[in-house]
Amino acid sequence: MVGADGAVRRPCASRALESALLLVLLRRRGSHPLQQRELAAYLATPQARADAFGAAMAQAVLDGRGPGADVVGSQLLAGFDHFSRARKRLLFDVYLAVAGAAPFEESMLRPPRQDQSPRDASDNTVTWIEMIMLSVRVVVAHGLGAGKQITEQERRRLLELLGSSRAPVWENYPAAHLMALLAVQEFTPGHRLVESGTAAVLACRNPDGGVPSMSNLDVFSTGPAGLALARAGADRGLLHRMCDYLTGQQMPDGGWVFGEHMRHSDVDASSYAAACLAAVDPVRYRPALERAGGYFRAIAASEGGFPTYIKGDPSEVGMTAGALCALAWNGVDHGDLLANGARWLLDTQHPDGTFERSWSLSEANTIWRAMWALHSLPEPVRITLAGRIAGASAASYRFLARAQNEDGGWGYRPGDPSDTTSTCYSLLALSAMNRRRKEDQVVRAGVDHLLSRQQPDGAFTALPDQVAPRPLLFDAPVFTDIWVLLALTGCDSSPATGVPAR
Repeated sequence: MVGADGAVRRPCASRALESALLLVLLRRRGSHPLQQRELAAYLATPQARADAFGAAMAQAVLDGRGPGADVVGSQLLAGFDHFSRARKRLLFDVYLAVAGAAPFEESMLRPPRQDQSPRDASDNTVTWIEMIMLSVRVVVAHGLGAGKQITEQERRRLLELLGSSRAPVWENYPAAHLMALLAVQEFTPGHRLVESGTAAVLACRNPDGGVPSMSNLDVFSTGPAGLALARAGADRGLLHRMCDYLTGQQMPDGGWVFGEHMRHSDVDASSYAAACLAAVDPVRYRPALERAGGYFRAIAASEGGFPTYIKGDPSEVGMTAGALCALAWNGVDHGDLLANGARWLLDTQHPDGTFERSWSLSEANTIWRAMWALHSLPEPVRITLAGRIAGASAASYRFLARAQNEDGGWGYRPGDPSDTTSTCYSLLALSAMNRRRKEDQVVRAGVDHLLSRQQPDGAFTALPDQVAPRPLLFDAPVFTDIWVLLALTGCDSSPATGVPAR
């Protein structure tokens, strides 16, 4: 999968949300009849309707029927406890209204309350949030027949944002790009940005006719793939090619973005990239790793945690664990960050041994990341927290042992059917706790289950478990093989050879 330039280039799977939005846009423009038929054919497939929200979007654009239930509040956002919940509720309701599944409502014009966030949405400097919310306002106003409420300044700002991306699809985020195109279509339908933007989204479609959830995930994918290949003993030249690609993608702030030609670094992509460099050759890549250390130090919260995008946003377990793993190679310079972050992680563990799930549906995802961070700490930090780390590890081990299914695998949550990705996460959490196949029956049964899932060509398939925009599932099939390779090598490796991963 590694290209000549060192990048792992594999597409995300198609998704109903983006495919339905593109079909609505093409219909409003009265263009591309062949592509309209291909989009409709994809939306009629079981894959597009695998969840209630996707089914509602597909049903609305194909049949003109609503879902007949509140799929956003009662299903998609049920149990979603996050500071962005109010904004997500508005956004998903507007998506359904655009598709024709529900009416536009006056309340959609009012900015959502951010009860649990230290920031108001207008203060968030992540550009895609600004563009999405401005696009929502324009689309809703026109949907209500109140387009005159949109000011000339708002229209100019939307065009400015839409034209600011260096990537063909705006920030590699098709849903945000499509919402902006639908908004501009309302007041300037012939604008060149609508023409070029529509062509860009059409060009990124998959062979099944649908639109992927993200148009480029190459930077993000290369980091954990390099970790997996390094652990598996891959050729050094191959590993250096991958790491050279990553260093070439490092941003001025020392972080990394998830896809090429983007502007906003994020802690997740940065953690994988930096951890890969440290695992492969910390001497060769020391300058890049030192710049990455500056990025993590700048974004860390005072209480020890790390957010995903912006300093001041709430810290998250997965991000904090990833950052600690990426910093662990240099405990001399970052001992304070490591100690504070480790304490924050320990404080956030639930009594049953789990942590918040955040960017994954699988309970084992953040258990894995937290355990790896805690067991990767440099010895001076680890010694001071040894008792707490041992207690946290014991609680997580008990949870995973109880949650294991009779077939040896694990599901998203206890009682769910086994899936490949959750099984990988669970095995990696166990290996982070120094549990090995030869000595541990739980690990042995998990490995046997995982091996039984392999296809004749060596590949694995899995249910999607990643979410974006949270909590909507997206599927990046390349992740499955990455997690499997990491899991299988981790179950027999010595603790010293472990590498941090999602």
